[in-house]
Amino acid sequence: MRSTELFRSCANEHVAAAALACIGGMLHKRVEVAARRAGVSSGAYVARLVADYDRKASPRRRKSLEMGMGCDPMPILAGLRHVVESALEGEWDVAEPKPETSLDAAEPNVIHWPCGRTPRLRQAAAPRNLHS
Repeated sequence: MRSTELFRSCANEHVAAAALACIGGMLHKRVEVAARRAGVSSGAYVARLVADYDRKASPRRRKSLEMGMGCDPMPILAGLRHVVESALEGEWDVAEPKPETSLDAAEPNVIHWPCGRTPRLRQAAAPRNLHS
């Protein structure tokens, strides 16, 4: 399971910090602010959020995480983004969808992943050829 790999690797604060840096953007800034308020490094903060998610998430949310990671070309980063955003919002269980965010009223309690719509890396993180 990919989510198991996510929980194991991001339990290490250095790996969590590196993965968060790859994601970058507003999520990275939001975590840095929250970590500073908590008096820990951003890597330690993310590792704590990942551990909390692993402990508290409902089985339905875990299944959705696994399925969402499977539809992304960078599953660990996609999963980490989802876990951190969910953890920051305190969304451990799947609740009734909010009217303004409901994508399909016929399917309550389903988490819709924005597969292919959200960039997973910072804009400046384009791959470079190391052999030139």
